[in-house]
Amino acid sequence: MKVPVFSSLIFLVAIFIIPSSFAQDANKKTYCNPIDIDYSYMSHYRARTDVSYRSGADPAIVNFKGKYYLFVTRSHGYWVSEDMSSWKFIKPVAWYFKGSNAPAAAVYKDKIIVYGDPSGRGPVIETATPEIGDWKTNYAVLNPPGGIQDPCLFVDDDGKVYLYEESSNKWPIRGVELDPDNYFVPMGKETDLFNLDPDKHGWERFGQDHKSDIDPYIEGPWMMKHGDTYYLEYGAPGTQWNVYADGVYTSKNPLGPFEYAPYNPISYKPGGFLKGSGHGSTVRDNNGNYWHFATMAISVNYKFERRIGMYPAGFESNGQMYVNTAYGDYPHYLPDTKVESHKNRFTGWMLLSYNKPVQTNSPLVKKIFMSLMKVVQATCWNKSLILISKE
Repeated sequence: MKVPVFSSLIFLVAIFIIPSSFAQDANKKTYCNPIDIDYSYMSHYRARTDVSYRSGADPAIVNFKGKYYLFVTRSHGYWVSEDMSSWKFIKPVAWYFKGSNAPAAAVYKDKIIVYGDPSGRGPVIETATPEIGDWKTNYAVLNPPGGIQDPCLFVDDDGKVYLYEESSNKWPIRGVELDPDNYFVPMGKETDLFNLDPDKHGWERFGQDHKSDIDPYIEGPWMMKHGDTYYLEYGAPGTQWNVYADGVYTSKNPLGPFEYAPYNPISYKPGGFLKGSGHGSTVRDNNGNYWHFATMAISVNYKFERRIGMYPAGFESNGQMYVNTAYGDYPHYLPDTKVESHKNRFTGWMLLSYNKPVQTNSPLVKKIFMSLMKVVQATCWNKSLILISKE
């Protein structure tokens, strides 16, 4: 007897236990990684891989006038949200990139500035009305030797603007000051800041579970300032691996010298439904808390099939930076939900089906079930949760 495909779908409903205290408080809103945006279709890769898939990676997020603007690789636009839960895609009326690659974004005075030309050579663009997207540029092309890869724009407290960049298994992260009064052109040559050292820093080793001797990639710099300290984040060792993570170097000067943080990596998630948490960006929300947005690997249809995750982040009293990725693909409380500790926003909800045996009367049903489980794990499965109370 043929088993209808629909009947197998009933096995895919994820059931969670909700603490009874939550049932009494309907104002506590939650989210589940990956974040719910309409990820772009990577059709331009099809000829190369014979595979079609959706992907989103290399997030750059800024808080502009109380709204969060999220820029993602090859998206032909960007997203805006007021609560980090509901995201609206903005197709700009004027855009200068044919699919931005690892875009950089920052707030400069009363505008958002962006760099992300996939050629590695192009202008900084700006707008005061990102909700419309009338981006403007004076076409001053940034063209350092070797081009610009995985850029980061950083605006310091004194109004000075800096560019950080690189994506390579050879070259280091570099930085240079830009002149905002002269089309954001570089003021001098780039400075080499730091590179990977996988022999000393084991988490920087390449490959699945760090088991490859291939030279790892350093990429995706993102600068934060907390107090009088500069925190320059960087991604390693490769976006397609479960161990993709972010580390950080610190300095008292935006162009160094930088010191390796002994508590690295700061953002690391080698297991779970979705793995990896590298090439990220950190933003401060409207409540004064920090959040880290990072690239997560699904790698079901293709190794570079990726999504975006967000995690509570911040700084300890001694200045140590943290990103809490624990249970990072389970429900967490959203930024506007008050919790005892921002660092611990995990709801405590667990899958009732975890480690439970599954039996079917048909090999076909089992095959369909396993395939669909991969799909569920690779999508915003939180939208189909059935919730029950302990009581």
